[in-house]
Amino acid sequence: MHLSEMILFVPAGIAAVVVILAGARRGFLWVYMPTVLLLPMYYVIRFPHLPPLTFLDMATIPVSIALLVEGLPGWRLRTMDFVVLGFVLSAGYSEARGGTTQDGGLQVYANLIAVAFPYMMGRQWIEPRRGANHEEAVRWRAQFVQIFLGWLTLDVAIGVYDFLSGKSSSQRVWKIFFPGQTVDWPEQMRWGFGRIQGPFAQAILAGMIFTMGISYCMWLQRADHRWGMRPLTSELRVRWRNVAMVAMIAGLWMAQSRGPWIGGVILFAVLWLPLASSFRQALALVLVLLAVGGTGAYLYGKRYTAGTREHAQTMEQENAIYRRELIGNYMPLVLEKPLTGWGVSFYPSVQGQKSIDNEYLFLAVIQGVPGLLLFVWMSLGSCVRVARLLRYAEYADDRFLLYAHLGVVVSLLATMTTVYMGQQVAPLYFLVLGWIQGMDPDRLATDSDWSRKNLQRLQWTASVMG
Repeated sequence: MHLSEMILFVPAGIAAVVVILAGARRGFLWVYMPTVLLLPMYYVIRFPHLPPLTFLDMATIPVSIALLVEGLPGWRLRTMDFVVLGFVLSAGYSEARGGTTQDGGLQVYANLIAVAFPYMMGRQWIEPRRGANHEEAVRWRAQFVQIFLGWLTLDVAIGVYDFLSGKSSSQRVWKIFFPGQTVDWPEQMRWGFGRIQGPFAQAILAGMIFTMGISYCMWLQRADHRWGMRPLTSELRVRWRNVAMVAMIAGLWMAQSRGPWIGGVILFAVLWLPLASSFRQALALVLVLLAVGGTGAYLYGKRYTAGTREHAQTMEQENAIYRRELIGNYMPLVLEKPLTGWGVSFYPSVQGQKSIDNEYLFLAVIQGVPGLLLFVWMSLGSCVRVARLLRYAEYADDRFLLYAHLGVVVSLLATMTTVYMGQQVAPLYFLVLGWIQGMDPDRLATDSDWSRKNLQRLQWTASVMG
């Protein structure tokens, strides 16, 4: 271990100081979120008998301890809490069956960091406590979204160099501190430009996170019409709200990943629903377009991937065929251990396909059918909760936020057919699921003539750019 690797402890130290001096929620906003969005997870530090520790671990541990010490004020147990816990324990059980009890414990720890604690933070710290009014709710949410967008915009600004050069700035900077560690995430080119990865290891994962940024940027523009209206400088009359939206779209584009692009189309379709003059007509149109588009994509994909990887004419076609072959190659493994799975560290590689680029197949292999069903329950259960909350929401921005949540979940679920839910995508996804669970239907049901009138006025003619 090189002495420079001790830099991993910096987020832990900063988080501890902020939590002590300013409180747990500020530790979450000021330390945890920048760590997730700026620092890579593929560099680790190892100590005997301990799991490998990343920047994310170091930021999560003190913030999560503070979360538990606070006693979770206002927390109401829900069925989803037990489903999340079951998912974490399922991962540990599968790992223990494939290896040892210690292996299972390490996997439980990994899922606490990636799943349980982000879910708890999303439930506890993005929405205000029960009894808060609408203005306070908007303020709490806006604090989180502004931080989220601010750091993602910085990622995109750095990514412009990566896009033009084909290099990964994140890898080139951080390998200085971790000279003995290799990174299994290659720098990639497509169509003559680099596929930007940011600190998220892979372009497709970066694209998924920028898709989330687009959704919440659109919400913030509508929830707070004053946000970002001030020009960047007196000479440069460009507003921050425009910069943020352009950055999110540019990040998604520069990732050059078809999975997130398809997810982005689905996201915009969902976000159009509350803005259309006729919701029923818009919903019918969206469902028809998705059905037609999905059928067309399936038929095209079937023809596009009909051959073998050896006969692929382009790298893109080879990758598509690789994903098609995954299902046939790995389904026998799923059927061999359908209830327990193989464990993430112990599943055998089939036909040299060690990377299972399909989250649903990946879960079925490593956690068995129970783990897959728990994940589907968490995801679809969150969509159902959004639908129920929509019946209570009176304010236009509350309703749009619920559609923003729905768009994020649905678009990421679609993209996960082409990639596993790895690196920073996992904690951010479960953070959103926790945020959905943390929304209070009693506060959403505030009676307001103003909200009803403005809900009718909220039309898509308002520019996405503000």
